[in-house]
Amino acid sequence: MLSRNFLTLEGVSREELRDILDLARVHAAGHGGLSLVGRTVCLAFFEASTRTAVSFELAARRAGADVISISEKGSAVQKGESLIDTVVTLDALGADAIVVRHPSVGAARLAARYTDAAVVNAGDGCGQHPTQALLDLHALSNAVGSFDELCGRKVAVVGDVLHSRVARSVIPAFQAAGMEVALVAPETLLPSENGAWELPILPSVDDAIDWGADVLYALRLQNERMTSESPRIPSVAEYARYYGVARRHLRDDVLVMHPGPVNRGVEISGDVVLSDSSLIPAQVAAGVAVRSAVLAYATGVAQKAVA
Repeated sequence: MLSRNFLTLEGVSREELRDILDLARVHAAGHGGLSLVGRTVCLAFFEASTRTAVSFELAARRAGADVISISEKGSAVQKGESLIDTVVTLDALGADAIVVRHPSVGAARLAARYTDAAVVNAGDGCGQHPTQALLDLHALSNAVGSFDELCGRKVAVVGDVLHSRVARSVIPAFQAAGMEVALVAPETLLPSENGAWELPILPSVDDAIDWGADVLYALRLQNERMTSESPRIPSVAEYARYYGVARRHLRDDVLVMHPGPVNRGVEISGDVVLSDSSLIPAQVAAGVAVRSAVLAYATGVAQKAVA
């Protein structure tokens, strides 16, 4: 269930998703106005980011908010200041919302305990990335016609589920929207909580197409979270053979998605990334409108989306 803080999409309802996507459409149409004038939004990014950081900043500035951006480099964190002390400092300076991206699971939830500001999770290690899932639903619902058109469609989440905070957010979001979800991944890249999801496991993208997938949602192979002492795949070439989305998979109006950044030729072949079947540019474009809606809810400007 969504609250003032946006920390996870676990337990989110279909109506909650509809409300926030309705408000995102208002912002996408340019009717959001300067709803955040007088509000202060702090972007606390302690992990590298392009799409998420830029879209949050654009969302806040276009709505008229005062924006403060901090990162580990050049801040007191570099001198050893803890996340808690940083959050307490931002709270004391009058933050209305703190957007947190951090390499540790649970960082945003921890931050929320030490501030009266709303905390928005912009990605916490292998934990959650709720706004990514929301913008994915926004882009996908636009592509198929409406939010209601998502119900009953099949989506295959492909690749490195183990290390993916995106997977842990999009899976409950897709399910809440009424979609049928399957995983396509080697056993070595599946998390222990996969059993709790009770999802079918398919051995390749080819099998996902045979299963009837309407959407192939490819995940980035996160090599930086793996070690040479504990390899998760035999080789990148072997991985791409079974789990890479290729031109041959684009039949029956199959749509392709990826949260970015894309490793071309690994998760998706280069000729598919910008093909007519790809929603990747639309996902990026959806970021500002969706994050505008999230900030409006988080700061109390919006209580319920305007239809």
